[in-house]
Formats: sequence, structure tokens, C-alpha cells
Amino acid sequence: MSETRKNSILVLNKEEKKTMKSLFWRHMWIMQGINWVRMQGIAVAWIMQPFLRKLYKNDDQYWAAMKRHAVFFNTTPQMAPFILGLTLSMEEENAKNPEKFDIESINGIKVGLMGPFAGIGDSFFVGTFRIIATGLALGLSQQGSILGPIIFLVAYNIPSVIFRWFGGILGYKLGGNYIAKATQSGLIASITKSAAIMGLMMIGVMSAQSVNFSFAISPTIGGQVLNVQSYLDQILLGLIPVLSVLGCYKLLKKGANPLYIICGILVVSFVLAFFGIA
Repeated sequence: MSETRKNSILVLNKEEKKTMKSLFWRHMWIMQGINWVRMQGIAVAWIMQPFLRKLYKNDDQYWAAMKRHAVFFNTTPQMAPFILGLTLSMEEENAKNPEKFDIESINGIKVGLMGPFAGIGDSFFVGTFRIIATGLALGLSQQGSILGPIIFLVAYNIPSVIFRWFGGILGYKLGGNYIAKATQSGLIASITKSAAIMGLMMIGVMSAQSVNFSFAISPTIGGQVLNVQSYLDQILLGLIPVLSVLGCYKLLKKGANPLYIICGILVVSFVLAFFGIA
């Protein structure tokens, strides 16, 4: 085997190939058990479970790692293997050098990558590639040919599976080769800080897009109609959604049950709608 072949980032030894195969098949279940509190988080913890058990023989370290990966996670499934492979390599580095490794950087990297990767993955696989596959299969499907859905499944899923496989390898090998050096040089700390900033930006964007609230009341004062929502928008666009998200976050920090918070939001929404306030 040539030196170039030996140094190729996609070349795996026997143990690495076994790990990547297991990661590949387990990540196919990432959309199972999805919920509004942690999205894919529980599935990610399940995917990582056998690798973490192998790395951490001490039960306290093992369960701490499981808890670390059961937090909120959400990205395009095709993009997940790269992040999971990178995460696994970071866990391996932490298991080797726990004193020198910043354990907070593991979730920092995950949070920082899942948002941008979701945007790229949704645009490419859902918004572009799926449409191309549909275009290839649509004519035959309209004619009633069984080849229509077959062509769609083949055209969409084969490239998707290839991307998942090599994405996992690339993330794992990049992490294995560079995480230790990046930790010593301080690059990981910089990436973690950048990832945290990116994560906060994504939370802000999701809050603005997903939380819809506007006052419907417009009282008349001194012969003038007072549009409450218009004045709030002039102060800060999306002020009430932001305050709502921050209020929920504060309740979560105090240990409130997420289900109670969701039920509370539903009750308040019905009450405000019933009285025509919002």
C-alpha cells in the first residue's frame, strides 16, 4: 500500500471500520423517539450508548456521558453522522486524557454544528435533491408505472446513504487526527465559544420564526385608536416572543417540568384568544 493510501483520511483499520459500521446502522434510528423537548436527543444517546460503555468502564463516567448526549439535538438526518463521528472521536480523546480535555467542548461542538448543518442539509436533501428525484420519477408515476416510485427511492436514497457513510468516517477521522492538537493549541476553546454564539443566534432565529404572538386589542384613547402591537414592534420587533422564550428558559432552569410549561402555554393561549386579547 502506498504512503498516500496509508495517510488517506477515509482509510480505516479493522477496529475503526467495525465502529463506523455500528455507528452507521445505529444512526438510521435517529428520528425514532423524537419529541418536542429534546427532539433527537434520546435517540442520539441510544446511538452512542455502546461506544460510551466501551470507553468508560467507570459507571459514574459512563452515565455522565449518557446524560451529556441525551440533551437537545436536532439536525438533518443525513448530516448527523459527521457530527456523531466527530463527537465519538472527542469522547475517545476525553477518555484518554480527561485531565487535559475540556469536556464542555463536546456538546459545544454538537450545538454549534447542528444548526448550520441542518440548514445546509435541508436545503440540499429536502429542498433540492428530493425535488430532482421527484422530477425524474414523476412522468413514469403519472403513467401508472411501478418504475416511478422505484426510481424516486433509488435516485434519492443511494446518494443519501453514501453521504451518511462517508460523512461519519470524515467526522471521526478528522476528530481523531486533530482534536488533541486543537485542544493543546486553544483552538477547541475558540471553536466552542464560536459554537455557543452560533447556537444562541439559532435559538434567536427559531424564536422569531416559531413563536407567534400579537396583541389583538386596539383600545381607543382620546379619540385615537391605540394599536398596542404596533407600539411594541417599534420598541423591539418580536419583543413578546423573546420574553416568552426567556420566561420558559427561566422556568426550566428552576427545574420546572417541561410538560407543565407546555400545558401552561396552551391554557394561557386559549384564555387570551377567548377574551380577544391576542
